[in-house]
Amino acid sequence: MTFARGWYCIGFSDEIAAGVARPARYFGQDLVVYRTASGVPVVLDAHCPHLGAHLGHGGVVVGEDLRCPFHAWTFGVDGRCSGIPYADHIPRRAFTRRWPTDEVGGLVLVWYGSDTPEYAVPPSDGHGDPAWSSFSHSMIRIRTQGREIVENVADLAHFPTVHGTVVDRFENSFEGHQAIQRSWGTAYPRGGGKDAFTLEAVYHGPAIQLTTMEGVLASRLVNAHIPIDEHELELRFGVMLRVHDNAALMERIRSAYIDNLRVGFHEDVRIWENKRWREPPVLAAGDGPIGKLRRWYQQFCEPA
Repeated sequence: MTFARGWYCIGFSDEIAAGVARPARYFGQDLVVYRTASGVPVVLDAHCPHLGAHLGHGGVVVGEDLRCPFHAWTFGVDGRCSGIPYADHIPRRAFTRRWPTDEVGGLVLVWYGSDTPEYAVPPSDGHGDPAWSSFSHSMIRIRTQGREIVENVADLAHFPTVHGTVVDRFENSFEGHQAIQRSWGTAYPRGGGKDAFTLEAVYHGPAIQLTTMEGVLASRLVNAHIPIDEHELELRFGVMLRVHDNAALMERIRSAYIDNLRVGFHEDVRIWENKRWREPPVLAAGDGPIGKLRRWYQQFCEPA
């Protein structure tokens, strides 16, 4: 298996509008992504089993079905053909693969690997609570592979060098499908200021990290990547903040926060896009438990 088995974020909920089919390419495969009239997110293999039209280029969402732009065959959320306008009989092989999906905590998820998902991703703490803002989010494409992103959860020594963050205490644990980082320290945002923080960052499987952070502001972060192919991925990140009575101030804070996140990720990107994966690496005391993290990750690279 080329890619790690698990849940991946295919978009924040507000990125996938009802009634709109769009093409996507992930895991080296062409897909179509849409939301039905009732709000169900659907991911199917892109090409119609009839004569191969791409369902994401001109396909139309009709109620709960997706209509092919070529001959108007329709497909249900299970990927099976539900109707052919000029035929009474639907061929037995008239289906396209449906990918398992879920929507939780403002994220639309797709499962890669075995047919049945093996664990669940919880919502971010505070999502849907009026005391918290909705997600402000962004996305960047990076020429790297997912293991590089995940390794940050255990890479203690890079924080002061790459991000200018002082880490006073740093702990990791690996529990089933979760890789957990707990840290205490002081961040110096590139936009200015100083922020003494405590955080708990939890990877739920190989691609979705949810973080609870307390500091000058209370925040809830998501960091989720999905591979386009073996060489490139999309990294989505978002932040929720505790709501402030001053709406204008709240909006400025949210904007500044997402800008700082973007800057921080770009500091990593210039490393990720130009480094070489070392297996095994030469490690030194103080690097953090990178070896343990790699052994934890390996469980998702083995057939179920």
